[in-house]
Amino acid sequence: MSARLIEFPEQGLPGTLVRYTEGGGEPVEMEARGPVALSSGSRLVYVIDAADAEAADKAALADGLAGLPSDAFVVADLGGATDDLLRAVGGQRALKTLVLSGDFTDEGVAALAGMPELTDLVLESPRFTGAGLAALAGSETAGSLDTLVLSGTTAFEPGSLAALAGAPHLASLAFEGVRVDHALADALLALVPHLAEVSVAERPGHDLALDVLERLLAAGLSVNGISAPPENAALFARAAAEAADTGDFEDEEGFEEGDAEEPQERGVLREVADEAELDRLLAGPVPVLVDLTAPWCGPCSLLTPVLEEVVEACDGALTGVRIDVDRAGWAQGRFDAMGVPTVIVLHEGKESFRFSGVVTAPRLTGWLTAAGVTTG
Repeated sequence: MSARLIEFPEQGLPGTLVRYTEGGGEPVEMEARGPVALSSGSRLVYVIDAADAEAADKAALADGLAGLPSDAFVVADLGGATDDLLRAVGGQRALKTLVLSGDFTDEGVAALAGMPELTDLVLESPRFTGAGLAALAGSETAGSLDTLVLSGTTAFEPGSLAALAGAPHLASLAFEGVRVDHALADALLALVPHLAEVSVAERPGHDLALDVLERLLAAGLSVNGISAPPENAALFARAAAEAADTGDFEDEEGFEEGDAEEPQERGVLREVADEAELDRLLAGPVPVLVDLTAPWCGPCSLLTPVLEEVVEACDGALTGVRIDVDRAGWAQGRFDAMGVPTVIVLHEGKESFRFSGVVTAPRLTGWLTAAGVTTG
């Protein structure tokens, strides 16, 4: 028995409409035309690339979106987005993830203030300066937003981030193709402490300024997946800059994601579920690498063999510990880890550095060397 019907225009909407059911079941691609039945727990994802569409077709798309009920989608990805499309999708109050790329302006972004469920927002437009964020200050959207990604916004003004100071859940900001300078650092530091993670990638042809990254790390932010105590900020600023390379996961001595022969686990990491056992290891003289992982985590399965290779090469100068966060419910809270994989290196009970995501063995070896761990 269906819980409700979503009425799409009789002429249909272009793009891809996918229905999925929370908690299981295969996604089903559907036609965005006429009545679409949704059972309890079913949600809709809508994806359209209108970059090459004629102006009249974009206008028709905007009209179609504007005519939908406000809870039609939970995810929308609109390519070729205009201000009219942003105003239309801004009425979707059930959206949790919204990805927008095109030539929209600040006026269009200002129309996104009424989304009380939105947690993830991606904005990619060379015409967006950031001024539109002022309309989000104190809005329902600002109250729910957790992650904001700004890509290709070459006209972006860092001072506009001040409008997000009242966004209580905004923990992660990502910048691609935005100038990373002290003005941006000033704006980011004003959002601490609720801001926890920053990802930065400079404009092509420009190197990331190490002194800027050092400021961010010293303030306790995770930068490009790496964080370190303030006293180690200078050591790991370069590591954060290296991690800004967003190409394929590869290294001439490592491996590339998708290779036919991936490294295999060989049981070097010590499985720990009891917190007291971990405390005993941390109290010892040997540095400890703690890998927070989970059996359902795809990136974790890639990272674990890399960690084993590095720990084994350290030949007793580093103890490797693997903690399944599903079995050890205390682990993520103890290390204030937002997700998996997260790796923390500690010495004499003090954190030396941490990172999230997948890295190569040579890169990790370099970080350990910087932290004073003897590597093979």
